[in-house]
Amino acid sequence: MNESSADKGSLFGTETDGSPVVDAIVLAERFGLTPDLLMDHLRRGFVRSRVEIGAGDDVGTRRLSVRIGNRVWIAVVSEDGCVLSEEMRFSGMTPEGTRARHRRR
Repeated sequence: MNESSADKGSLFGTETDGSPVVDAIVLAERFGLTPDLLMDHLRRGFVRSRVEIGAGDDVGTRRLSVRIGNRVWIAVVSEDGCVLSEEMRFSGMTPEGTRARHRRR
């Protein structure tokens, strides 16, 4: 996604406790959903998210991961809310795009 830094900065805000907040319209767009469908998925508990705080070389950043079904949107965000990078991954897939095989023990 090619967006200017100004556009990227406008995607995120922060709560008073410093937690990053993603606008529902922006998140729905990333997953190819309507905001209403995203909100329905949220109400049903189909959306999982995680925020990881950067350490070491990554101090001052947060990695946001949002999973809906087999799709995971990952964004690295600076302290001021600018998106440094973002990607969509599909769980159970290898980097080459083929299905990962799970070994049974």
